[in-house]
Amino acid sequence: MSLPSSLYLHLPWCVKKCPYCDFNSHVAGSLEDRKKYIRILQKDITMEGKRFAGAVLKTIFIGGGTPSLFEPTEISEILGYIKTQFIFSDDIEITMETNPGSLEYKDLSKYRQAGVNRLSIGAQSFNQDSLKLLGRIHGPAEIFSCYEEAQLANFESINVDLMFGLPNQTLEMAMEDIYTLIDLNPEHISYYQLTLEPNTLFYKKRPKNIPPHNLLYSIQEEGLALLNKAKYNRYEISAFSKVGLECRHNMNYWMFGDYIAVGAGAHGKFAINNEIKRYQKPALPRAYMNCSFENTEKDVLKTLDQSDILIEYMINNLRLMSGFSKNHFERCTGLSFDLIERKLNNLDQLGLMKETEKEQWVPTALGFRFLDDIQAEFLPV
Repeated sequence: MSLPSSLYLHLPWCVKKCPYCDFNSHVAGSLEDRKKYIRILQKDITMEGKRFAGAVLKTIFIGGGTPSLFEPTEISEILGYIKTQFIFSDDIEITMETNPGSLEYKDLSKYRQAGVNRLSIGAQSFNQDSLKLLGRIHGPAEIFSCYEEAQLANFESINVDLMFGLPNQTLEMAMEDIYTLIDLNPEHISYYQLTLEPNTLFYKKRPKNIPPHNLLYSIQEEGLALLNKAKYNRYEISAFSKVGLECRHNMNYWMFGDYIAVGAGAHGKFAINNEIKRYQKPALPRAYMNCSFENTEKDVLKTLDQSDILIEYMINNLRLMSGFSKNHFERCTGLSFDLIERKLNNLDQLGLMKETEKEQWVPTALGFRFLDDIQAEFLPV
């Protein structure tokens, strides 16, 4: 069995559920709920430690929800417990998500002292009206304050999330957001379009004045040009970084690597005996906290069949600007490249894919515009 080197930890609570959010997040529980959740997390971590004994972790990602609702001492306790069950690499990347409006009186330097060395700030916009329409509980002032505090805490890398295609957003408003973010000069930027996902309030009640397709295209293209001019390397369809500061945890996902799941609703993936397995923890916090996590035998493992492996590989790897090679495809999937070669050649003829001089298959500029359609080509007939 191969041992995963990444661990995802889910902390499911938020102050408020945003109308566009389809993540496994819930309105914050009580202090007692939080303490019980940590106790159950420790049982979960112990079980995963037995499953993947000897694993050396290179990345940990603490997502949510809003993880910064947990006190720095609690994050320190959780990370300390993970370290009792796994080996940490010397250059481990430990990311934690935070929202500017949830910080209140907490000191970000305490999270840095707890072991978090990469911070991801959910800004989404610097426009007060846009933030209000998105249901965010923070304003521009809180974003600047949070970012300044993160800088003073000396995180090795700071990511800022920025969304475009917002209700009532003009090209000028979107570019002002980009200019403001570039002026902050974070190490990493996540720049992505608002999408109306099922099971969200926005999906049930579509917001008015979403920018039309031609405006969305202009916003995206001008935004990409500004980020490129500011020396941000676009290494994934919505991820931009300074040299050498890509998110290693997310790169593992996109390259179809294995990862350990801890926390409510967390997903895991690993290879064993020439098979690829997936598993998931109970999504609702209450259901998760009622689990015993005595051993892995009660886990419901899904063995991915050929069609599952193929579409999951393509959904992830096709997001990367570097694409994938024949060797990487065959090594990660256990499948023959013959399965996809004809389809790739057809996409090449349509101008949607190309093979580089380094024998990497990548979407073209046009292909990235129609990435969903390319990925759908690899769905089972």
